[in-house]
Amino acid sequence: MNKKYLRRTIIIASCCFVLMSAFFIIRELIDNKKVIDSTINDNDTTPPKKEDWQIEYERKARTEPAEKVVTEHGVFYYAPFPKQFPRDEIANRDIDEVTEDTNQVIVKGYYYEKK
Repeated sequence: MNKKYLRRTIIIASCCFVLMSAFFIIRELIDNKKVIDSTINDNDTTPPKKEDWQIEYERKARTEPAEKVVTEHGVFYYAPFPKQFPRDEIANRDIDEVTEDTNQVIVKGYYYEKK
């Protein structure tokens, strides 16, 4: 191999090694800083007020569907893609009553189906 190419190869390899080493050192420093910051923040924070978690809980209850709806005529599970049922087998929980023939329940705009 020619000396010219050998020197060029050694220089490129050593530069790559230096860059990779610098990358990993900087990454380690950033990770350590995040750990130190998170431990400082955990010790300095006060627990959230009762009102804050209640507000968050109520927001989630209003915006996210429940996993299931339990009635005296069975358990209805959340259906993100509801099937088509005849009108007499669907009950809007806000208006209609649930009967034994009901296969689908609508609560707050979310569809629940009997399995």
